[in-house]
Amino acid sequence: MANAGSRGFYEHIDDPAVSVIAAAAATGTTWVADSTNGATDFSRAVAAGKGLHYAAASDITDNDMQEICSNNLIFTGQEGFSYAEILLQFDSIDDVAFNFGFHDTVEEVADGGTLPVELSGTTWTSTGSAFLGFVYDVDADNDDLHCFWVNGDVDTTTAIANLRMNGMTLTADQWLYLRVEMQDRGSGKGVRATFLAVDHNGKSVEKVFDTTVSRSTQLCYHFSFENRANAAATNCYIKGLNFGQTTADM
Repeated sequence: MANAGSRGFYEHIDDPAVSVIAAAAATGTTWVADSTNGATDFSRAVAAGKGLHYAAASDITDNDMQEICSNNLIFTGQEGFSYAEILLQFDSIDDVAFNFGFHDTVEEVADGGTLPVELSGTTWTSTGSAFLGFVYDVDADNDDLHCFWVNGDVDTTTAIANLRMNGMTLTADQWLYLRVEMQDRGSGKGVRATFLAVDHNGKSVEKVFDTTVSRSTQLCYHFSFENRANAAATNCYIKGLNFGQTTADM
């Protein structure tokens, strides 16, 4: 791990009351929120039991995608240590897929409109050139969270049984906490990744991998979800969009 520099550690502790959301990257924007078809983009909201948060809704189109991401590519592994975390909740979990973590494209919706990574049965399909994070997909054989990474258009070859977080899944109308960490392992080595998930009952699962994600790959904070052939809109609620990274001596 690289040494922390004189500026130490930078953290963004998100506050929906002041964070700026826009439909495209722009100066002064905190989060880029966009969607395909006739869906409702993520925007600031407040509700009993949820407090101040961000909310979005899909339309009824199959594979309709919603996205919220940082305005810039702000992470590289060689900074030393980085993390991204989120609290998320869906009102329906029967027909949904989502990705959360680090991604190499700001506003993936504008770049193609599909999730960076999808899982059908036991087959991965990655459209992102680089992604490191969680994948959940009702089209998978198992409705559990999975860890995944791709770098330079090359997917991990780690066995799916090792990537699967057994028993860690979604529950409708309940919060799920997710955190992804990157740690530098030095020149010529992919970053070490730690995946942590905690459900509304306090159950937690953690997995750690030495990945193939290059320490020089530029990444953004990314969350996206898709409707899977649902005849009704799927509502999604998120908060705690926090991240941090060391300022390393290069």
